[in-house]
Amino acid sequence: MNNETRYNPFHQIHQGLRAMLYHCSLQVQHTDFADDTNASVTINSLKELIWLFESHAHTEDTKVFSLIQEIAPDVIADFEKQHDKDHMLAAHLQGCIEQYEVAVKTSDKVFAGRQLQFSLAEFTAFNLSHMNMEEVIIKEIFWQHFTDEQMHALTMEIVAGLPPEKNARYSYWMLKGLATHEIIGWFKGIQASAPSFVLDEMLNLAATALPEAQLTLVQEAIAVELV
Repeated sequence: MNNETRYNPFHQIHQGLRAMLYHCSLQVQHTDFADDTNASVTINSLKELIWLFESHAHTEDTKVFSLIQEIAPDVIADFEKQHDKDHMLAAHLQGCIEQYEVAVKTSDKVFAGRQLQFSLAEFTAFNLSHMNMEEVIIKEIFWQHFTDEQMHALTMEIVAGLPPEKNARYSYWMLKGLATHEIIGWFKGIQASAPSFVLDEMLNLAATALPEAQLTLVQEAIAVELV
């Protein structure tokens, strides 16, 4: 099989996480941290960012890396160290959030906002590089030792184990991060294999995540499939 057509178990979730990093980075840059109402929206976005990234790293450690621990122990040891650094960067970002939340003076809030931006930039740069490495090194090991069917089954197992609220937030950001044709392929897969209410729920979620023109393209592609 041509590797270009093989299943990449990281692609969809990583595109969602990348979209979240890009969104939060611009959101922080646009925030007036002297304005509590404006800043609170950004702070909530950053808390969600930490929540989803920490959960994703835990899933990789326990559900993904463990499958190839004996195949490539040195590689996995290196990526686990990277996750340790990721956790440290997330903790620093959380500390910056708390610094803002306890600030009373406007000048202290503005200063905390600048520190937040710097901390988020470090977190973003590290995670973008880390995800790229996973999609080159870890993915290649999986391709050598697992079939596409086995990798897809692993993805389904991970998704099934997520609490509904968390799964919805990951799905929202994947909708933000995927190309239109990828969303259509994803939804057609749901349409072919899941109860109809699952597709309805995903279309409702898409209505909150996608621009109207993009949503229409997805809806039309799904409707054609029904004919």
